[in-house]
Amino acid sequence: MRIVEMMPTWALALGVLALLFLSLEFGYRLSHRQPGLDDVSALQASVLGLVALLLAFSFSMASDRYTLRRDLVVKEANAIGTFYLRTGFLPEPTRGELRTRLRRYIEVRLDGYQSAGDPEILAQWLRESDALQTQFWSLLEAVQPQTPTAVLTLTTQALNDLLDVSAERLEASRNIIPNTIFALLLVGMLGSAMLLGFRPDTRKRGGLPWVIFVVILTAVMFTLVDLDVPLRGRMRSDQQPLRDLQQQLRSIP
Repeated sequence: MRIVEMMPTWALALGVLALLFLSLEFGYRLSHRQPGLDDVSALQASVLGLVALLLAFSFSMASDRYTLRRDLVVKEANAIGTFYLRTGFLPEPTRGELRTRLRRYIEVRLDGYQSAGDPEILAQWLRESDALQTQFWSLLEAVQPQTPTAVLTLTTQALNDLLDVSAERLEASRNIIPNTIFALLLVGMLGSAMLLGFRPDTRKRGGLPWVIFVVILTAVMFTLVDLDVPLRGRMRSDQQPLRDLQQQLRSIP
C-alpha cells in the first residue's frame, strides 16, 4: 500500500510541516558548530532548483492522471447511454429489466464515487456494480436465441464498452505517483530546508521567512497529494456527465 494512502492527508501535512521546521533548526545549529560551512549559497540554489524540478515533474504526472480520470467519466456516461438506447432493440421483458438495472447501475456508480473515502463502503458499491454487470450478461444470454444477429452484435458491443470503461476507471483510481518519487521529493524538501537554515553570520533564526517557506512548501506538496490520490483527496473529477445521463434516462422508459 502506498504511503499517501495509509495516513490521513492532514496527518501527513502536519508531519512534513514538523520535519521541515526540524530541518531548518538542524541546519541553523550545524552552521554554528561546524567550521568551513560559511558559503552554501550555491548549494542552496542547486537543491532548491532540484526540488522545483521534482515538483513540476510530479504536478505534470498528477495533472495527466486527473485529466484521464475526468475523461473516463465522460466515456463511461457515453457507454452507459449507448447501451441503454440499444436495449430498445430487444424484446420485452428483457428490455425493461435491463433498463431498470442500468438506472440502478448509474446510482451505484455515483454513490460509490461519493463514498470513495471509505474503503469498506466503496468495496460494497463495487461488489454491487460487478453483480449488475453480471446480470446484464445473463439477460443478454437468455434472449440470444430469439434475437437477430445484428441486434445482438450491437447490444453486446455496447455492453463490452460499458465493462471496459468500468475497469479503466478502477485502474485509473489506483494509478498514482510512485512512493519513490514522493520520497525523493521529501528528501529534497528537507535538504533545502536544512540548507536554508544555515545562518553562520548571525545568532538569530529565520523567523517569519522560515514560517513562510515551510507553509508554502507544505501547501504545494499536499496540493499535489490531493490532486494525485482520487480516493482520498478533495480534488476529484466531476461526475456531472453521469448525473446528466441519470436525468436524461428518466424520460426514456
